[in-house]
Amino acid sequence: MEIQLLFSYNQTSQVGFLYPKKVTMLSRRADYAVRAMIDIARQSPSERNIVAEIAKRQDIPASFLGKIVSRLARAGLVHTSLGAAGGIALASPADEISLLQIIQAIDQSFALTPCSLNPSDCPRHTTCSASSVWCTAQAQVNQTLAQTRLSDLITSVRQPVPSKLNNLHTLRTR
Repeated sequence: MEIQLLFSYNQTSQVGFLYPKKVTMLSRRADYAVRAMIDIARQSPSERNIVAEIAKRQDIPASFLGKIVSRLARAGLVHTSLGAAGGIALASPADEISLLQIIQAIDQSFALTPCSLNPSDCPRHTTCSASSVWCTAQAQVNQTLAQTRLSDLITSVRQPVPSKLNNLHTLRTR
């Protein structure tokens, strides 16, 4: 599910900070891209990876996945070829591709808050008590994504969601 924090370019805060219309946390496209890349990495390098087959295995609309694969190819993460022997292959070994690279190929950037990517753009960053928390959390998310390699995901067994994350809805109601 795509989570968005919505702000309007037409409205400024009382101190004149211009907020972007939306800051996307993680788009469905990025989620699909990660799933497709894991799928490709799990296949034998000698096998042809065809968009329609990946889409079917991952339950992703094929036309949507085609557009995602184009972005991944432009970012240099996959090679595509046409014809009877064509298909999709990783451009680099799975241990050289990070989750952050995949997500940035699709979404360019994402942020917890508008100021967490570039706090100096926010006129309140020096007085906002939450600013350092947002920036620290953003840095930790980016670090985790940068350190997580595609190879980590193809060899890992699905772990249960930590109880803290599983109970987020409970935390919000308090």
